[in-house]
Amino acid sequence: MHLPKTRFKIKDLRSKNNKLLLFSFVFLFLLLKTTPANAQEDQRTINLTNPTLTHVLNPGDKTEGITKITNQSNIPLTFNLSVQDFIVTDTLGTPNILPPNTLNNKYSAASWIGISPNTFTLQPGQQQTINYYIQVPADARPGGHYAAITYTPAVDKNVSGSGSTVNSELSSIFYITINGPILEKALVSKFFVNSFSEYGPVKILTQIKNLGDLHTSPKTTITVSGLFYNQSKDLDSHNIFPEAARDFENTFGQTFMIGRYKAMLIGSYGENNNLPLVANVYFWVFPWRIATIIALAIVALILATLYLRKRKKPEAEEAVTPPPTTK
Repeated sequence: MHLPKTRFKIKDLRSKNNKLLLFSFVFLFLLLKTTPANAQEDQRTINLTNPTLTHVLNPGDKTEGITKITNQSNIPLTFNLSVQDFIVTDTLGTPNILPPNTLNNKYSAASWIGISPNTFTLQPGQQQTINYYIQVPADARPGGHYAAITYTPAVDKNVSGSGSTVNSELSSIFYITINGPILEKALVSKFFVNSFSEYGPVKILTQIKNLGDLHTSPKTTITVSGLFYNQSKDLDSHNIFPEAARDFENTFGQTFMIGRYKAMLIGSYGENNNLPLVANVYFWVFPWRIATIIALAIVALILATLYLRKRKKPEAEEAVTPPPTTK
């Protein structure tokens, strides 16, 4: 008499479990679907068409041009633009933005440049063209002058892009050369390798300093030669700003190297690429631990051989001794 009630309760329990399981799957699906979208909102990506803008002008010249910025994010971004001077103070070539009117006229160019528009909003995937105008003063000093268009997002969290990074802002860098008498002078201020290493490869540190009036991009090659080894590598090509230096690091050789080696740097710089850069250094590579073990093993082998020969010699003499004669 109670069986029907029992079956009903079992069916009802199964039905509740099925509903709970279905609800869990739906909740998990919605959670997985919405999580990536929320994560993508935090990623903001900007692309600059012309991160470097180069001009060669005379005092009093005027010129203009365009550059472009693209919002590759999935949300709208508002940008505030400005033109500011910068200098390079480290040995990595990092531009350091300066407050307005703080750089002397020797290298300044920010006051020569105007841009339009200064503020705009880009939808996802949208591109904006920026017009710039350059007016060189009639008394402009010959040599290099530098400035940057900085693109500051209204919300700059997690911003990445293809241009130069200046104080966490994305920028287009102006390299403006004013014609006239220009001092071009650079030197190899550091060419260093450990004088002795047990194993290779070895690291060679190079520093080139620009003492001239104009940025320069030297073309240099380092050649390392020694016992059964000869290899050459070109240094990366980078602009070195006036009154700044640039560090380079190169690796040569393999684990097992032996002997005295010579590292020679030969290069050139200048507008006509005809000014020389030369440096050289010597170093030794010798695996002294392994050499010591091998030497000790050889000595031990020689001593063991001499000892065995000394033991065998009396036995041989005893074996050939004639018996005593009887009278």
